[in-house]
Amino acid sequence: MLPYSVMNVVDREGNTLEERRPEPREAVRADTAFIITSLLQGVVQRGTGTAALALDWPLGGKTGTMDEYTDAWFVGFDPNITVGVWVGHDEKKPLGKGETGAAAALPIWMDFMRGYIDTHADRLDPPVFEAPGSIVFATLPSGITEAFISGTQPADVVQISRINP
Repeated sequence: MLPYSVMNVVDREGNTLEERRPEPREAVRADTAFIITSLLQGVVQRGTGTAALALDWPLGGKTGTMDEYTDAWFVGFDPNITVGVWVGHDEKKPLGKGETGAAAALPIWMDFMRGYIDTHADRLDPPVFEAPGSIVFATLPSGITEAFISGTQPADVVQISRINP
């Protein structure tokens, strides 16, 4: 028999007699999580998710496409919400040539996010991805600025800053 957790105990009237909540814990260090966030922002800024730049909002995300175009997806986020869109069939059959995550799923995600931003967010004061104090931003010879945990940036950086560009 598999172990299971009792979350709460109630009496016959539905009154809670005992309740247990999982204790939250840090799964990944804050600076490591920020590096991953920064890399996923790069997908939107200069990768397969660049169409999302049209939303003019702080975003990160990841596109995905299965072999033979059988599934396409985009999972994207801002500092407050994460949303995933999958496009596919119940059975493994192609969507059609060129139906990638960027072509099939990202436009649906953008429609949802456009509505979310317009109704739940203050465009004058958008949320920000807060960098922990151990993060530095290094401009590389390519001109791209990337986040690094202080002391791990490459030696050939053009400029280093503690402020998110």
